[in-house]
Amino acid sequence: MQNEPKGQFGDANRQGDTPTSKRVDRHLFLKEVAGGLAVSLLCGGVAAAQGNSPTQLRRFIDQQVGGIQKMLVPAHNTELPQPRLANGSPDPQFQTTEAKRYLGKLLFHEPARATRIIPEFGGIPEHSGTASCGTCHLGEAASKSGTLLNFATGGAGRGYTDAAGNFIARRRPLADLPILRQTPLFPGDALVDELPTLTDIYLLADGTIEVSTPARGRRALPGDTTDTRPAAIQLLATGRLDALDSVARNPLSIIGAAFNNRLLFGGLAGEPDETHGALNPFHHPAQESVALLLLDAHRLLDDDPLRGPVRFQSAVLEQIPVYRKLFREAFPSEAAMATGCVPESAPVAGACDNLINNLTIVRATATFMRTVVTRNTPWDRLLAGENGALTPAQRRGARLFFTSARNGGAGCYTCHSGPMLNKQVDDPDLAGVGHFVEENFFNLGLGDHPLQALNRAARNDPNHLDEGRREITFRDSDAFKFRTLTLRQLRDARFFFHNGSFTSVKDVVRYFNAGVPQNAQAAAASTFTTRFSHPRGPGSPRGLGLSDDQVDDLTDFIENALDDPAFVHFDPNSTTDTIKLNERDVTYSVYRPDLAALGAVDGRPGSGRPQDNDDALSRRDAGLEFLDVTNQVSVALIAGSSRRDDDDGDRPGADGDHEGERHGGRGGADRDDERQRQDEHR
Repeated sequence: MQNEPKGQFGDANRQGDTPTSKRVDRHLFLKEVAGGLAVSLLCGGVAAAQGNSPTQLRRFIDQQVGGIQKMLVPAHNTELPQPRLANGSPDPQFQTTEAKRYLGKLLFHEPARATRIIPEFGGIPEHSGTASCGTCHLGEAASKSGTLLNFATGGAGRGYTDAAGNFIARRRPLADLPILRQTPLFPGDALVDELPTLTDIYLLADGTIEVSTPARGRRALPGDTTDTRPAAIQLLATGRLDALDSVARNPLSIIGAAFNNRLLFGGLAGEPDETHGALNPFHHPAQESVALLLLDAHRLLDDDPLRGPVRFQSAVLEQIPVYRKLFREAFPSEAAMATGCVPESAPVAGACDNLINNLTIVRATATFMRTVVTRNTPWDRLLAGENGALTPAQRRGARLFFTSARNGGAGCYTCHSGPMLNKQVDDPDLAGVGHFVEENFFNLGLGDHPLQALNRAARNDPNHLDEGRREITFRDSDAFKFRTLTLRQLRDARFFFHNGSFTSVKDVVRYFNAGVPQNAQAAAASTFTTRFSHPRGPGSPRGLGLSDDQVDDLTDFIENALDDPAFVHFDPNSTTDTIKLNERDVTYSVYRPDLAALGAVDGRPGSGRPQDNDDALSRRDAGLEFLDVTNQVSVALIAGSSRRDDDDGDRPGADGDHEGERHGGRGGADRDDERQRQDEHR
């Protein structure tokens, strides 16, 4: 189990000194920053803040954001934002505890939970228990999927590290999914999916068929006079329960989730349930809200639309002694009401219902997500006083980041402030309950993710465009607006924006620098923001107007100064934890012998299954099993004169297979094995 971190920052040195092992007192340092800034202003010398030394840069940032302390990451998980009572104390229901965090992390990476397979909606029972939250949130990909097309249940593969040390994410539809059409709707279409997750098709009481979101099954639309009580609505089809769990937006980074009171690109998570497009029946904070939504979306929720409440994931978890113990540790009040749910003996029917259920699973998972932060990037070390943390180019990039566009900078800080760089600079409450939450959704003139083609086909509307926040609020003033995200770890993110159409940080910087919208329909809306098109002010040329060198400096700062290797590769001395399960989490024989005694397997989550995914290709990607090709090997004596011909057949790519080609159709395990053999030889 992870020990509570004792300090936020690593060793630092003062300007001009050699590196020392003395830890910076950040509170004393803040006083020095404030004092130095005051002297600068009293002397009439704001110009002193215009240099590029580390000290001058810190003073400049302090001035721009109204106090550099607003940018510092809390040193301890219990200091991260969490729901509080009126008196300021943590709300016991949602309070961050190590027991809940640890349980939540195991659950996040536990594929045994994904058992909500309902054949009437297209689910395939053989695919039960093969995916998890961690399927699409990889540490190697900035807690995103690392692929443009994202699949959980019904998909195969995770990724591998190439000879140069680069992680190559790969996941594709399983080969045994039924073919549903003959004509591709988007590049890479495997022809095996009709609806993305969170798209439903309903039959209303008056015979109308409507394509909408799961919220439609609970309420009427504004001005709708149709009887929309649950008995009057029939769910005909849903992307939440079909054969392939696919997402029609780029998966979001989880980093910094604690700092927002709306999550997901449209802000669905955390939206008050009274909003017409909301789905927050328990009036949860954003983190618990998103955890519940994702249970529903990704084959985890204990509920069957046809049969009512059914214990899917809970029935699996309650049979595992490790989880019975961990739930008792995380939820002592609930444990007191479940005296028959103990790790030492198998529970009788109903004994664990009060302890292991949707709500406790949601609370544990949300607690883990609140603690997903990075603390030891070069940027964090600069803020703590380590003068050599950033290169000169990165310091120049940081100054552009914190300089308004009207003053020749990029102005990024106005939307990317706070410890996780995902808040408005003037948001009064970094815990995410401030007045300015609506101002961090913007229409940047972007087009659709490729899988939105499925929604256009379902709606029979070739002009349908993902409306972003308007889908939740039903306000025209929110059309095509999407939430501003953290900039941490972007070097590994691979695909950017909600549509995944940009594949490098520099491409994104160039997009803002040009100020030219990608999509005409989104750009024609009244919500299209001039903060993107004309950030230098009315009448100015489009975009930021940065030079190529400035684009390079800004890219360098975002890519490299905001990257923390300990988020990906476990460092026992770092206060940044890996998002994936690491040695400290799952070497039970050393750190949790009590769990080992209950059957916990070192290196795996509580069920003993592989971390994240339990399909053949993922197990091979993880080195847990290998492809047996014995029956396809032939032995022959090769004459020297024919060697050239044989070598030609061994060229990489000579088999004609390419990653990203259409994968689909029938053929089952044989076809999967053939693809895997080809991949593993590349």
